Formats: sequence, C-alpha cells, structure tokens
Amino acid sequence: MEQVNKNWLYEFKSKNLIKKLDGSQTEETTDFALLKPNRRLREDGELFYAAETSRFAKAGVLPKAAWNTILSNGGGSISDKERELYGNLLIKFRDLSFELQSILIKNDQERSALEKQRSNDIIEELDETRKDIQTFESSQIEIFENTAEAKARNKTILWWVLNIFYKKENNNYIPFFEGESYEDKLNYYDSLEDSGETNSFLLGALRRATYLITLWFLGRAEKNEDFEFFDSNLLKEKVSEQSQEEQAEQKENSQNIIEEIKAE
Repeated sequence: MEQVNKNWLYEFKSKNLIKKLDGSQTEETTDFALLKPNRRLREDGELFYAAETSRFAKAGVLPKAAWNTILSNGGGSISDKERELYGNLLIKFRDLSFELQSILIKNDQERSALEKQRSNDIIEELDETRKDIQTFESSQIEIFENTAEAKARNKTILWWVLNIFYKKENNNYIPFFEGESYEDKLNYYDSLEDSGETNSFLLGALRRATYLITLWFLGRAEKNEDFEFFDSNLLKEKVSEQSQEEQAEQKENSQNIIEEIKAE
C-alpha cells in the first residue's frame, strides 16, 4: 500500500492528452494535492467565515438566528424537539466562535501555551458542531441555503480551494493559484474560468479538487480512504457521461450518413 504523505489530505494524478502538430497525441500526467491545513491556516479560515457571515448579514441576508426565530414561532416543518436541538447547536457554535475570536485577537507571540491549545480544541469543536448543524439543515435545504451563514459557507469553501489546492512542477508541489493575496488568487481563478477550452485540463483538475474540498469541509471526507472513495466514484461518473456522449455522437453521425445516402 502506498504511504500517505502527512503533509497532504489527498494526492491525485490527472492525465492530459496533448495534440501535436502532426496530428498525433501524447499523454502527460500531472500530480495534484490538497494541503493538510495547520493550526494557523484553520484559524484564518474561521476568521474568513466569520467576516463573510457578517458581510452578508449587513447586506440584508437573514442569518440563521432570524430563521430560528421564524421556526420558533411556528414556521417551517420541524418538531419542537428538533427546533430545540437546532437552537442549542447554534448557541454552542456562537459561543465557541466568540471564545476563539477572543484568543485570535492576540498575535501568536502574545498567546499563552494554554490559549494555543484551547484554540486548537475550539477549532475541532467548531468543526464537529458545524457538521451537526449541516446535517440538520440538509432536511430544511430551501430555508437554510438562503441564510447569511450558508452563503458565507460557500464563499469559505472557495477560500479553501484557493489556499490548499497544489500542483506538482519539477518534482515540487506549488500552489495551484498564482498570487499572494486572496484577491490575487481569485483573479487567477476567474481568468481560468473565462479561458474555457484553452485550459480544459486545468479546469477539470480544479473541479475535481473543488468537489473533494467541499466534501472535506462538510465533514464527509477526512481520511485518505474517504477521498479515494469519493474521487473514484466521481471518475466513474465522468467515464459514464463521456460514454453516453460518445454513443449519442455516433448515433448522430450514423443518422447523418443515412440521410446523405437517401439524398443521393
């Protein structure tokens, strides 16, 4: 069994067919990886999520607390017991977030060893609480996908994609996204999306990574075996889609030939 590198959540290879000028094709393989975030990066991710939640709330998008009030007054389709459970999860997540922010206000040198350990514990608790909240919300998707927190979650997933997706060049892994700041990386992301077929290979690898990072963020992929399972299923789906497209194309070509014969 291949040894898993402890620096990475998951590594995968992607093949690219390159057409030569003479019409022939050559195949190149590129290695990609998802970085395993350290404590500092996780803290940055939590702060980004908090900032985005606040930004959407200020823009007028209802936060979960407002929806919880609506549900408490009889809206929605959840029972009193489920409503109480959800409210407790929200309170726990809020309290943990406030405690973490009170520690993160200090720079790394100002924090005591106890505070550093506590921040690690809080981040783990936040991850677990977020998973419980997301499990509950999946049954109320129409409501909770329009909250400030849900929109912040989607932006945070993109933030993680920009910061932990790597590619290998000259036997060394380098960040997939060029630039130092979030905005620089986002601009590169947009330019890649706008390039279309010109960078279809990189876009394919990016979408594959985005799928896996989303599962990781939602708590569905944690171990290397989890990533392998979801990745292999994704590749099978792609092969199936390509096969269906090829069959449709062959059917269309055959029909065109028949029509040409009839015309003659």
